[in-house]
Amino acid sequence: MLRFLSVLYCSIIQLRNLLYDTGVFRTYHTGPLVISVGNIEAGGTGKTPFTMTLAKKIKERGYTVAILTRGYKGRLRGTHLVRPEHQVADVGDETLLMARTSGMPVVKSPDRVAGAHFAHTELGAQIVVLDDGFQHRRIYRDLDIVLIARNVQTDNLLPLGSLREPVSSLKRAALIVYTKGAPEAQGLSAKLVPVGLADTRGKQYGLEVLKDKRVLAVCAIGKPEPFFSILEQLGACVEPLVFRDHHLYTLKDIQMIRQRSLQKDLIITTQKDMVKLDSDLLDNRWLELQVIMQVPQIDTIIREIETIAENRRIPRQG
Repeated sequence: MLRFLSVLYCSIIQLRNLLYDTGVFRTYHTGPLVISVGNIEAGGTGKTPFTMTLAKKIKERGYTVAILTRGYKGRLRGTHLVRPEHQVADVGDETLLMARTSGMPVVKSPDRVAGAHFAHTELGAQIVVLDDGFQHRRIYRDLDIVLIARNVQTDNLLPLGSLREPVSSLKRAALIVYTKGAPEAQGLSAKLVPVGLADTRGKQYGLEVLKDKRVLAVCAIGKPEPFFSILEQLGACVEPLVFRDHHLYTLKDIQMIRQRSLQKDLIITTQKDMVKLDSDLLDNRWLELQVIMQVPQIDTIIREIETIAENRRIPRQG
């Protein structure tokens, strides 16, 4: 049954792509230069930290930038400028994380065409970085960047496997970046690098506090293995506790975590998870692991974007 559904899903995706490729389905230009960051896998390729790293680098080159996301699982409808005081249930966990940590405007809009137009006209964005945009072909993009976290050649499409599109769809990508130690990495690469820890009040701690500690590692992310691996490499003795991706923690969850952590020194979670947790329910053992996406060849990507901006006569502001 799963194989049949996977074949059916593949047929629908291929037909949809054909309709866009032949112009039957329209693609809309929105004004700003649009850079899409996406993937062909279901979750866990590092799109959110890569998007923030890329947006910051573009901003450093003198352009006005906004991040545009659909706000997965956020209940707010329409187009919104996301603020740090928003609730995760309203805008989604990754969206709120970007709004609180990226240092630049984050726009939530299920309609990415409307969202890009809003970022351009209301916020003055010259360049929009579109988070998780590879499959959203309705909006025209000037550059498609696809992240790959593992060997996708042998995987199947959903629901039999974890691919959102056939591997052949990668031909639409201008740049492919291999993340999280993908084995086929030969060109552009990126990896998550831990930079520190923080408690629920924002107090910072060095990574050395993890050494020889008994840790309950709690997360609800697409591919949790790299998170656990980082903690182990930093010297922690890790017991993993995994919830489904984007899970919203309940009081019952917190009570269960308390029981599981009675013999633990620390409870470590991700930044994406911490934005979903009520700090009033957490004790002082809770810390978030702070990471950045390190992209050794980031200048190669930025030069590509600068060339497109120059061709479109988009001036630098700084």
